[in-house]
Amino acid sequence: MAKIKGFIGETLIYGFANVFSRVFALVLIPFYMEYLGKTGYSNIVMILGLFSVLSFVLALNAGVFFYYYEWEKKKFQKMIFTSWFYYQVVCTLVIAASLFFFADSIKNILIVTPENEQEITSAISSTGLLFVPYLFNITNINFFRIERKAKSVIVIVFLEALFTMSFVVLGLKFYDFGLIEVVLAQVAARALVAVLYFKTTRNYIYWKNISLKILKRLLAFSWPYFLISAFSWAQLTIDKFIGVRFLKDQDDIALLALAMQLAIPITILADMIRMAIAPFIMSIKKDKDAEQTYQQVFDLSVFSGLVVLVGIVTGTPILLGLIGDTEYLEVIKVIPLIAFASVLSLVVNQFSISFSLKKKNPFILIATVAGGILVILTNILFMREYGFIVSGFSQLIASLAMAIILYLLGRKIADLKIRIGNSALFMLITALFIGLVYFDINSILNGNYFCLIVGGCVALLLLAFTYLMTLKKSKS
Repeated sequence: MAKIKGFIGETLIYGFANVFSRVFALVLIPFYMEYLGKTGYSNIVMILGLFSVLSFVLALNAGVFFYYYEWEKKKFQKMIFTSWFYYQVVCTLVIAASLFFFADSIKNILIVTPENEQEITSAISSTGLLFVPYLFNITNINFFRIERKAKSVIVIVFLEALFTMSFVVLGLKFYDFGLIEVVLAQVAARALVAVLYFKTTRNYIYWKNISLKILKRLLAFSWPYFLISAFSWAQLTIDKFIGVRFLKDQDDIALLALAMQLAIPITILADMIRMAIAPFIMSIKKDKDAEQTYQQVFDLSVFSGLVVLVGIVTGTPILLGLIGDTEYLEVIKVIPLIAFASVLSLVVNQFSISFSLKKKNPFILIATVAGGILVILTNILFMREYGFIVSGFSQLIASLAMAIILYLLGRKIADLKIRIGNSALFMLITALFIGLVYFDINSILNGNYFCLIVGGCVALLLLAFTYLMTLKKSKS
């Protein structure tokens, strides 16, 4: 139990960092909508999504964590971080140059009008600059994660969020910022944090510690995660790019962007667990009670995700009152589906750990590619006819398929021993609540939230009661 408390403690610290970051992102939504309009808001979300997917090429985190704990000599540990850092430098130069020279072609995946065409091209070109401070900050974050210094991580994330919000809000409100200026404001905010933490950078910036042999090992371990991250991104974000082509009303893209950001609390939880669990699991994998600890973490993660899901769905009308207005209330048609898919992604992440421990990462790729393809095909085939709600169904179907594939493969080849009975019961309770929401959807859209609120409260009580009963049973 002491180990679980330690995991929860680190998770909560990472949670504070992500709360700051995501809450500030929520605060920016009404400013984007007011000063950039629905089209500008949709475009900035997609531009930042493009940045996210390209950043996956830099991510050798899986290999870094694995070999850092495998090789206990400080000399090799320093070489791991230095090799990774300079790999990121090279990737950053290539990505920035590509965005600059091919911006005119890339712009076609966004919402382009004669009025914003040049602005979008320039904003895409400027996005490459984001990678310069990013590579310093992400390396510092992972340096502190691997040293189990969660409090240092929270400071970096908090400062990035604070500076970004300050620069962007002031720029939109007083200096007539457009897409280009919003991107450059984010560059400036991240760069300021990188400067403040330059002292930490000196731990790995010494270029003579570069080792091509180590880099090859990091790449060999991590390469599946490039595609895993890309297809995971596709599940969450590709709907908006497909919507540019297939949605009859382009304003619905803003609803999809808003739905993704209203689901931020689950994203926060997922990030909390993701950031804490890699170093935690790697550090206890040789313990005798490791399997019991994995099971406790799994049940707690799923329970927590479902509680947050019910809270999001129940509180959506209130959130909209804070950051928008009632014209966006239709977003509740897709929020439950996207939120449930996000909880299933927590399950997928937990199953994936077994493959990482056995060095069988390519099998994770099989499930992720299948999920990404399902999302893309479902949206392309059905979005034109059935509208933006298809996005939610596509994410839910894809996440469920991934969880099933990884569970079945994990039992056969990765020694996956996680039991899913308790979590299946939690999900059944939540599914009944979501069914109630869709049964009463017309009343909710007309402003009657009685069933939504009562149903949410009952679901939360049932989840809490069931979790406590299963916890008590596991201890007996």
